[in-house]
Amino acid sequence: MQKRNIGCLTVSLLILALVFSMTGMVFASSSGDHPNSPTRRIVVFQNQLVDQVEKDQILKQAGVSKVKDLPLINAAVVLTGPGGEKALQQRLEVLRVDTDVMVYTQAKPQPKPQPKPQPEILPWGVDRIDADLVWDEDQNLNIDEGANAGGGVKVAILDTGIDLDHPDLQANIKGGINTIIPWKSPDDDNGHGTHVAGIIAAVDNAVGVIGTAPKAELYAVKVLNRQGSGYVSDIIEGLQWCIDNEMQVVNMSFGTPYDIPSLHEAIGSAYDSGIVSVAAAGNSGPGDDTVLYPARYPEVIAVSATDDKDEIAGWSSRGIEVELAAPGVGICSTFKGGGYKTLSGTSMASPHVAGSAALVIASGVTDKSEVRLKLQIAADNLGNPGKDNLYGYGLVDAQEAATGVQTEP
Repeated sequence: MQKRNIGCLTVSLLILALVFSMTGMVFASSSGDHPNSPTRRIVVFQNQLVDQVEKDQILKQAGVSKVKDLPLINAAVVLTGPGGEKALQQRLEVLRVDTDVMVYTQAKPQPKPQPKPQPEILPWGVDRIDADLVWDEDQNLNIDEGANAGGGVKVAILDTGIDLDHPDLQANIKGGINTIIPWKSPDDDNGHGTHVAGIIAAVDNAVGVIGTAPKAELYAVKVLNRQGSGYVSDIIEGLQWCIDNEMQVVNMSFGTPYDIPSLHEAIGSAYDSGIVSVAAAGNSGPGDDTVLYPARYPEVIAVSATDDKDEIAGWSSRGIEVELAAPGVGICSTFKGGGYKTLSGTSMASPHVAGSAALVIASGVTDKSEVRLKLQIAADNLGNPGKDNLYGYGLVDAQEAATGVQTEP
């Protein structure tokens, strides 16, 4: 499967960019230091038991402040103290009250963005999974006429946004939403989402880099802020948008160790709508049973990270939930401000699989379960025979999954 080693000329830096890492990460609620400071909660109502007017009245009577509604899970986001939460839990109309978890990261200092590669390069990760052999059989770094490059497939990136003016992405960006500040655009103020977007679908335009599915349609769903953190409720709202706008693939390069029922319910709704959901397994290795949510949910393809020797990254999460492995060390891709950067993390591995899923869908396989099965069967086994906790079914093979053709190493 390895043909040539084409990569970015950059300093080697490990930025554990899950959004971004369990190392040095701080998990917290939205509450202040004072025990009576208001906290952010998701109030889920009994289905079809109360209408909107009654819901608002229940919240008012509990003395809580509504932030927004979450119709996907029949819920509302509120700010409340202990008394308000207890009052809500005692109401028969309320099914449950979940913590609106927010994840914060303390990433290592990032290097300045690099100048765009000249001439255009094929990043080693895209090369390693043979994605280029789906759309560039003659290996001249140009998409073959009539080739499957993911055209027409709608891929949503739930992240920090996308640099909407990036020359290597602009032609493929078709829309999006900002669930944090709804009246603002989903432009990227962090860089992480832009990096993920380039791995999936950077344009073939003779400069910069080429993505896994370079003609896929990109949708920027901004659910994380400039610090790379976001509330579960904003993610749920983003998933609602994905369902309403008929996204086919969703990439989620973020995670939390907390199992929040409201998030799982929203993920399940996306799955039921036909969306192929892909997520970073996490950077909390090397221990077993370290896969984060939402990757840990059965409706999601959990992706671990490998290096250029097909070895599991030391920091990559492991567990029975890992379904596929993909390149995640030293990945060169697009970055905010029209630039490029090399990052590492399962955040970088996940979009290789999301892009591969787009190629499979563009080949004519549209059922979510069939797409998933194609990716599993085509994967190159690594480690122990069969599925394991490090690599899942193995290293994703975009060419075999999308075409049925396998290239020997």
